[in-house]
Amino acid sequence: MTMFSPDRLREARLAAGMTPEALAVALGMSSFSTREWERGRVTPRTAIVGRLADALGCPVADLFTANGGDGDAAA
Repeated sequence: MTMFSPDRLREARLAAGMTPEALAVALGMSSFSTREWERGRVTPRTAIVGRLADALGCPVADLFTANGGDGDAAA
């Protein structure tokens, strides 16, 4: 089972050189949402995850972990 990873979202955002605010603007959403996703308080809806990956220039799989751990992302 794969789970959305707040840590991987933050890593991908930093690797893309984006602030939470810049990511929010790219998604047309509030920065409150991006911060809550990174804190793990809220999980983005499935429809948003693809948009996140596109905005960050990474594969969707990079935003997930296998078995909810910190291991490699599932393919």
